[in-house]
Amino acid sequence: MISLSHLNKITLYIILFTILVSSIVRSDDEPADIWKKEEKKVETEQNDNNENDITIKSPILSKDINKIVIKIDEDEINNKEKTVIGIFDPEENNFNLNMWSKTDGAEITKILKRIDKLKLSKLSEDLLFQVLFTNAYAPKKNLSEENFLKIKIEWLINKNRIKDLEKFLKTNSEAGKSTKAIKFLVNEYLSSGDIKSACEKISFIDQKVQNNYLEKFTIYCLINNNRKEEGQLLFDLLMERGFKDAFFVDKINFLLGMKNTTNQKIRDDNLLNFYLSYVTSNDFKYEPDSKTDKYIWRYLSSANLIQINNIEDENIILSYEQAAAENSFDSDEIFKIYLGMNFNFSQLKNSDEIYKNLSNYKARALIYQSMLLSDNIEKKLSLAFLLKELFIKDKILNVYTEELSNFLKSIDPKEIPEDYKDLVEKNLDVKTATKVKFDNDILHRSKVIKHFLNEEVEPSKTEKDLKSVYKKIKKNKKYFISINDIVVLDSLVADGINLPEGLDYSEFSSQLTVPKNLYDLANNNEIGLVMLKIVEIIGEDNVKDLDPETIYFLNKILNELKLKKIRNNILSTALPVRV
Repeated sequence: MISLSHLNKITLYIILFTILVSSIVRSDDEPADIWKKEEKKVETEQNDNNENDITIKSPILSKDINKIVIKIDEDEINNKEKTVIGIFDPEENNFNLNMWSKTDGAEITKILKRIDKLKLSKLSEDLLFQVLFTNAYAPKKNLSEENFLKIKIEWLINKNRIKDLEKFLKTNSEAGKSTKAIKFLVNEYLSSGDIKSACEKISFIDQKVQNNYLEKFTIYCLINNNRKEEGQLLFDLLMERGFKDAFFVDKINFLLGMKNTTNQKIRDDNLLNFYLSYVTSNDFKYEPDSKTDKYIWRYLSSANLIQINNIEDENIILSYEQAAAENSFDSDEIFKIYLGMNFNFSQLKNSDEIYKNLSNYKARALIYQSMLLSDNIEKKLSLAFLLKELFIKDKILNVYTEELSNFLKSIDPKEIPEDYKDLVEKNLDVKTATKVKFDNDILHRSKVIKHFLNEEVEPSKTEKDLKSVYKKIKKNKKYFISINDIVVLDSLVADGINLPEGLDYSEFSSQLTVPKNLYDLANNNEIGLVMLKIVEIIGEDNVKDLDPETIYFLNKILNELKLKKIRNNILSTALPVRV
């Protein structure tokens, strides 16, 4: 039999939790389901503008009072029962709400698994982000709304796109059911020592969801924000549900002031327990190892809790290097460790031979010190790239990438030997040139392509530029229409630009083909799947490195689907020469 006091506590819990998830840190930003409002707006506009949805023929006009025809689009009615999940308005990239509707969900999951194995170029990843997070209905077959939502959340977590995940949670109330997403955000902020931001993420939780880790963290946040009575109530209700965790109970009772001492044992099975161990410790000491969780590594680093006392222990140093490779520990600290190791003059002078007899981490330290001390540019470069090989050997190159780039930038380019120039350039992390250099002797590099670079260029201006360039290249008897020229002309025609009289390129374009599977998908208006195929095709490559035939058929498909903004994004990368 349930007691009256128990019922009162349950009632209070429901009221409290409703208020709690939106005000735990008194944040002014409350998650709002913006897209439900937007969806209603879109549906209203569709109903107003689509006469085929509901058609009523007036009996007065038809002169037959018995003739009333009502035609209702069942797909539209079914869609009204669904939700759209995303971040972007479909119109931002010329997509639409039904971009997945005609596609078999099994095909989507299959291609996403293949894409997941690729190390996508920046453009490919940006395209995938735009496609996955455009507000749209889930596929009607073999992929539920719930599983489609999970795919999107998993992608954001795997790519560590923290701000995008927060935006996704703010604009999609359904996403608040994903405890994995919220736990990820909590751990990300907590591991960086930002307890305030970590506590704010609790506001994303769906009120119906129960998760011990997040509920425990909520209780701590309330206590930490001096709201102990609310924390006490949630703690009591958690216990009444049968919750058992002696460590957490001990810590909370201590933080609530119900006991004067607490167990000093350090628990590192998760970040919350580790954090509670630290904030309630009298003399905190902890030595991480290769099994230590990445979030705990990050917290140790951000809280300056790492003290490296034994640089002779290979296992300890290797664990630090591995943590740095996984971005859980600052790579700069690794090179400080290397500089702290002692080598004699003979070892440093003959480092390119001595390193072979040392343990892996000592070999890297020796080569690093020798590289910095050498006054011979060629030897410096030889040691720098030898060190890169040593990092690759242990699969921790990520530790060295930025350090190598900075080292190479410190060398005067004029002093770099000819044999090393290409190698140095490939390993430099430099910003891509942005200024476009136009060449009016070549159509696809001429001022005509401003049409794709700037949305504000008037069609009349493009036609004028095209006429001017065509007049110039026509005089060149050796000039031939290239595939990239055809790409430009096809796109201009698709945008309604009038070509100069006499400019006929049909003979050349008729020799080019488009893969039938892509063409069939485009004809069936399977926009989402077509875009996934395009992401897979571009894959790890930079668009600049794609062959003209690939650029041609991608451009042809995008024109077919009227995806002008995506097309311009690709062409603005593939065509111009930048300096």
